[in-house]
Amino acid sequence: MSGEASAAQMVSGGADGPITWRDELGLNGWDLVVLAATLIVAITTPLSLVFDYAENGWWILADVALSVPLAIDVRRRFTRPVRLAGRLLTDPVELRRRYLRSWFVIDVLAAIPFSALAAVPVLAGVPETVVKVLALTRLLRMGRLLALQGRWRAHTSLNPAVLRLSFLVLWIAVLSHWIACGWIALDGDLQGHPELHPYQQALYWTITTLTTVGYGDLVPEGSPQVGYTMVVMALGAAIYGYAIGNVANLLTNIDLLRSQHLGRIETVSSFLRDRQVPRHLQAQVRNYYNYIWESRMGDQTELLEDLPESLRVEIALHLNRHIFAKVPLFAGAGEALIQQLALNLQPSVAIPGEPVVRVGEPGHRMYFINKGSVDVLAADGSSVVATLADGAFFGEFALLTSEPRANTVVAREYCNLYSLDRDSFDRVLVDFPDFAAEVRRIAAQRRAGD
Repeated sequence: MSGEASAAQMVSGGADGPITWRDELGLNGWDLVVLAATLIVAITTPLSLVFDYAENGWWILADVALSVPLAIDVRRRFTRPVRLAGRLLTDPVELRRRYLRSWFVIDVLAAIPFSALAAVPVLAGVPETVVKVLALTRLLRMGRLLALQGRWRAHTSLNPAVLRLSFLVLWIAVLSHWIACGWIALDGDLQGHPELHPYQQALYWTITTLTTVGYGDLVPEGSPQVGYTMVVMALGAAIYGYAIGNVANLLTNIDLLRSQHLGRIETVSSFLRDRQVPRHLQAQVRNYYNYIWESRMGDQTELLEDLPESLRVEIALHLNRHIFAKVPLFAGAGEALIQQLALNLQPSVAIPGEPVVRVGEPGHRMYFINKGSVDVLAADGSSVVATLADGAFFGEFALLTSEPRANTVVAREYCNLYSLDRDSFDRVLVDFPDFAAEVRRIAAQRRAGD
C-alpha cells in the first residue's frame, strides 16, 4: 500500500467499514424483531383482557405468533455472549447462570400466550381472574426497554437529549394506554361521549386526569373507581412535574455545544459591558466567538485527553482530515507521519488584520492554512511580498535556522490555521528525514526568492 493510500485510509476511518446505527445500538435483525414483539405485547395484552379479545380465533393466532419470537429469544439468551467490563463472556455455564438469575422468569412469562392456553379444554376450568393476572405479567418484559435505554445512552453517538425525549414520549404513551385499559376494566364511566369507541373515551379520561383534574364529563363511581382516579391524579402530578422539568432540560441540551457557545457569549458580553469596553471591541469579540462556532474550530484537546492514544489518533485523524487533504506538503505522506502530525497539530483562528507572526520575534511555531489567506509583508512592513491561501504553510524557516522571524504575516480575513510547535517540529524532522528534506527544500526556495 502506498503512503498516500495509507494516509487516506487512516483519515477516512480505517478498513473495518462504516459503523451503522444498529451496530451502535447493539442490535441486529433478530433484536429488532424481539423488540417489536415486546412493544406489541405491551399494547395488545391489556386490550385483550378488557375487551375479551382472547375469545377471538384470529386474536389467539396473533398472540401465538407474537409469542414465537419471544420464546425463541429465551432459548438464545442461554448461549448469547454478553460484554462485561470490557470483555466478551462466552462461557455457556456462566451465561446460563447469569440469565437464570436475572431475566429468565420474566422472559418466560412474556413468551406464554395465555389467551391460547385459556382456550385449551384441559385448562378451561382455570378461573378467568387467574388467567388475566398471569397475562398481565407479560408486561414486565417492558423492563428490558429500560435496560436498553441506559445502554443506548452510554454507547451510541445518537444525541442523548433526543434519545431521552423519545423514550419519555414512548413511556408516557404506553402508561396512558395501560391506565385507559385499567379504567375500562373497572367499568368506569364511558357514557359521556357515546359517539366514541369505549377505548377512545377511556383514553380521553386518562389524558384529562393525568394532565388536569378532569372536566367532569366522565366521573368515577364507587370506591374502586374513586381510588383508581386518585392514584392516576397523583401519578399525573408526578409525571407533569417530571416531564416539564425534563423537557425543558432536554430542549436545552438537544444541541449542547450550541447552548454552551451561546452561554459563553452571554457571559463574555456581560463582562465586557460591565467593564465599559467600547462597543466596536465588543462586536469584534462576539464576531470571533461566532466564527469559532460556525467553523467548528474549538480546541478539542481537553475533551480527548483521557482517551488512549490509539483512539486519540483515530479522532485526531478525522478532525484534521481536511488539512491533510489541502496541504501539498502532506501528499504521499505515510501513516506514521500523518498520525504524529494529527496528534500535534493545534487549531487556531486569526481575525482580519491580526499579525500571526511578527518580524524579529523568535519562532516557536510553523503554521498551515486550512481556510483563509494571509499577507507576507516585507521586512520593513512597507509592502506585501506574497499572499498565501488554503493549503500553504509559513513560519518554518525560523524553526529550521533558530533565527528571528524574517517577515510579518498578517491575516487578510478570518483564517483557520493549524500550528506545529518547535518540539513537535524537531521530532518530526528527526523521525521522518524525507519530510524534513522536503521542508528544507521549500524553505530554501523561499529564501532564494527573497
